[in-house]
Amino acid sequence: MTNPFAIRVDDVHKIYRVYGRPVDRLRERMPWNRGKRFHRQVHALKGISMDVAPGQCVGLVGGNGAGKSTLLKILTGTTFPTHGSYSIRGEVAALLELGAGFNMASTGRANIFMNAALMGRSREETQEKFQQILDFSELHKFIDQPLRTYSSGMVARLGFSVAVARDPDILIIDEILSVGDMHFRRKCVDKIMSFKEQGKTMFFCSHSLYDVRQICERAIWLREGAVQMFDDAVAVTNEYATYENQIIEQQDKAAQSLAIAEAEPIVAPDAEAHARVVSAELVDPETGQPRNRFRPGDALAVRVHIRNGREYEPLAVAVGFTRKDGMLCFAPTTEMDKVPLDFQEGVVTLTIPDNRLLSGEFVVPIWLLDARGVHRFHETTCSQNLVVQNRTKELGMYYTERDWKVEVLEPAPGEGQRT
Repeated sequence: MTNPFAIRVDDVHKIYRVYGRPVDRLRERMPWNRGKRFHRQVHALKGISMDVAPGQCVGLVGGNGAGKSTLLKILTGTTFPTHGSYSIRGEVAALLELGAGFNMASTGRANIFMNAALMGRSREETQEKFQQILDFSELHKFIDQPLRTYSSGMVARLGFSVAVARDPDILIIDEILSVGDMHFRRKCVDKIMSFKEQGKTMFFCSHSLYDVRQICERAIWLREGAVQMFDDAVAVTNEYATYENQIIEQQDKAAQSLAIAEAEPIVAPDAEAHARVVSAELVDPETGQPRNRFRPGDALAVRVHIRNGREYEPLAVAVGFTRKDGMLCFAPTTEMDKVPLDFQEGVVTLTIPDNRLLSGEFVVPIWLLDARGVHRFHETTCSQNLVVQNRTKELGMYYTERDWKVEVLEPAPGEGQRT
């Protein structure tokens, strides 16, 4: 019978005690201070529960201080939960801090045996794996040199080689793809993918949402020590990226508000004298209801309420879609599409029948222009940003139709023997 889970975490809490001074630890233990608290509590994890099935690759995302490293340390036995329980079925290899525990004064060879011993391996087992470790690290010329003469990339390479030399059932990985040179990172990825192809269970923590999407089937988003979302990896990374963008936007708005507050007040002109945008919002083209989250391929619409000025004149409107870094992706206008706006007050709706934008958050600016599309009467933005959540692994800004053609100039070796 197959095990129902490889990793199970049940209502795990982790509370750290933070003391203002080292002596406060001693003061708290004194009998005459019984009951007095000289520390403050930091709740690193708050009721974490999850099951990871055998052979499943689960990503872990979240901001700094969200509790990711604490959770990984609990799973690897480096620390223990304050409350709750966890269980792991199978042998675990952890790639947390490559090179941790190395002695810089000792040689690479000595550190291999010492590091393997810290992982619970016997000297005989390490001796059997030594050549494999050496070949993977590619440090043949330097293996008998002190580690203090190694570069940081060489130390990371040696640490990774020792960690993956065993054949674990569960691999726990923390940000190792961000260290070392390009050649080393590629070897890391190849090794990780080979573990995945063998059906190993993996728990993968990274700030690279691209890596999480490509490697993992499911993902966990930790926020302030609690599980914010545990679902399909694409869905989780989409939600997390959107949340991060909103945080950045709020910070930008706060800075902008501060700048405006410090500036001199501006007297507003007569609003009724000129044409203006009364409101602009993203809507569902079928129901007409406000909606700002779409997927690639969905139909979306922008509804703009316009009121002409006291002195009527023909108008034009432009609707843009701008990436958060300021790049204008596209901006259709009624003037270019030869759609006249001949009214005193009206509602103009732009419908995009097949949205080709991929994942991201986009500001939707509105420009109210004269009929020639030259003079600008009013500029505003939709009440909400457009959020596009890609459920596939498509990369880039746009989805495009394509056709692939392969011409074989020279057959692969042994092609005739393959079926």
